[in-house]
Amino acid sequence: MGKTVVIGGGTAGLAAAYTLEKAGAEYVVIEKGDFCGGRLYGVEKEGFVLDLGAQFFFPKYHTTFDLMKQLGIYGERVKFAKPIGMLRDGTVHVISPRIMDNLRHPTAGLKFGALSNAGKRRGLKVAFDFLRLGKSLDFNDPLKAIELDNVSAAEYARRRWGDEILEYGIQPIDSALSLGDPEEISAAYGMALPWYAIMGLSTTSKGMGYLAASLAKSIKGVRMNTGATRIVMEDGKVKGVEVKSGSGKSGKETIDADHVICATLAPEAAQLLGDLPTAMLDTLGNIKYSACTHVMMGTKGKMIDDMFAIATPRREGLSVAGFVDNANKAPGYAPPNTSLMHCFTYGKFGREMLDWDDAKVKQKMIDEIQSIIPLFPDEPLFTEIYRWPNAVCLSSPGQITAVQKLKIGLREYPGLHLVGEYFGMPSVEAALHSGVKAARKVLG
Repeated sequence: MGKTVVIGGGTAGLAAAYTLEKAGAEYVVIEKGDFCGGRLYGVEKEGFVLDLGAQFFFPKYHTTFDLMKQLGIYGERVKFAKPIGMLRDGTVHVISPRIMDNLRHPTAGLKFGALSNAGKRRGLKVAFDFLRLGKSLDFNDPLKAIELDNVSAAEYARRRWGDEILEYGIQPIDSALSLGDPEEISAAYGMALPWYAIMGLSTTSKGMGYLAASLAKSIKGVRMNTGATRIVMEDGKVKGVEVKSGSGKSGKETIDADHVICATLAPEAAQLLGDLPTAMLDTLGNIKYSACTHVMMGTKGKMIDDMFAIATPRREGLSVAGFVDNANKAPGYAPPNTSLMHCFTYGKFGREMLDWDDAKVKQKMIDEIQSIIPLFPDEPLFTEIYRWPNAVCLSSPGQITAVQKLKIGLREYPGLHLVGEYFGMPSVEAALHSGVKAARKVLG
């Protein structure tokens, strides 16, 4: 088995390292930043728990929940209880995001004002189509949905269900969960997101970052502020990882290894693997990610006490995919009688606002919130802004096919393991699953 180097202390890297740690294997994790967790990271501020990246677990996260059970934290899981709102023509219409709630109270769905009567009738066809598609939508096995890989979610939804269902059904969900537009993602991914979402969402009583923090505490071999510059290979076999170092004349050192688990973003993996064939590097380099300027604001009083979120379809003209009050998601996120508003820019707005200064971003978010919630204060208790130039892997049309070819090609390179959300339907689950799977291959 020998020594393993895990590049990246994000979600997939932590899962791989934890699996190696439990088996007593020799390994080291190198993380270029000063914290582990990547996009599954949280902090505390003035009594509030802020999820900077990932916001929820889907109910069919098998690897995720298995890891939580191993860590002894599964009992902290909390399901979202409150309904959501959908904005249309300036009015917020409320509906439960969980399919069973709507089946128990079908009149609530019939009264849902965000769809016309014709749209509601088409909704029956949508429901039947999803029942048929559901068995093919698997976050850990995207090949089941390969027939939906080469068409965009927008094209698929418009062709099957019409423009209204796309704009006030599929697009708000896909954009809120991927932070991209349905034109940017494949139908396989674009249909998997609402299919999983209608079964309910959950978090932990201590926030999403609690899982990453628990994994990080359970592993020992971590080198922070250590950036990899190259994966060293000879004759197609892994030899080690070259890293930046303050020692030595070259400012670099090589960590010898028999296995390398590369848990970086796909384009970063391409830069580390210059010895791979051009076609494989192109596959990695062409994998796309959404961008997001994530704004979090704490306030006194309840802003949307009867809902946990308001989805804002793109036709409503806002820069955000929606507003979420995390204080309404689960106990523990905020002190009593407060709100914790999260705002997620997406698509072209997500990319453009990365370069805005904080004051401009803050005022833009306050203006948009007040257009829907007039009582929102002009000056919140605090404002935290976190920019994600690479927020969520978009799983663009054709990506599942291309990644499958990449997986086959990697078999020719012993000791090299690539992991990350792009190896499944992009999600926390896909990242964790790929990390565990790679570590098990190392353990052999």
